[in-house]
Amino acid sequence: MPNLSNPNPVRPGAEQRLRNLQHRFRAASARRDRTPTLRWAMMALIAIVAILVAYPAIWLLVSSSWPIATTLRHIASAPNCEFARLVGLAPARRGEPGYWKHHDRDGDGVACEPWPPWRGSASPPTIAVATRIDGEITTRAASSSATAAPYPNPARRNAST
Repeated sequence: MPNLSNPNPVRPGAEQRLRNLQHRFRAASARRDRTPTLRWAMMALIAIVAILVAYPAIWLLVSSSWPIATTLRHIASAPNCEFARLVGLAPARRGEPGYWKHHDRDGDGVACEPWPPWRGSASPPTIAVATRIDGEITTRAASSSATAAPYPNPARRNAST
């Protein structure tokens, strides 16, 4: 046969490119072989943090004198009074679920009171009082504090009987 050209000629510099490619593959493999150690260390750190967070939370739930559902509602009411109202624990007295000291603004032992106490020159809302005298109905405005019945005093009730 006559002198035919090679059907798969090798380009000049192909050996150098091949060595360069092999070097890059070895470097990538070496990096991949080193990462399991780092990956294992990161997973161990995450597991330790999870245990440190979960253990006190579980201990809090189990050691509470309230049922677990009530304890979870108590914890959910911690951020502010809106959350306490949302989970149905407002207003709360000291020692009850839903009571947090930072919700008790006036320090009277009741947290998340429905209305703020009246202060300064602001007057309480007025209500109309209707009375019947000799068949005629008359109305007048009275302050709510004047018409509100006082809390019953059990000691006084027992003394009178």
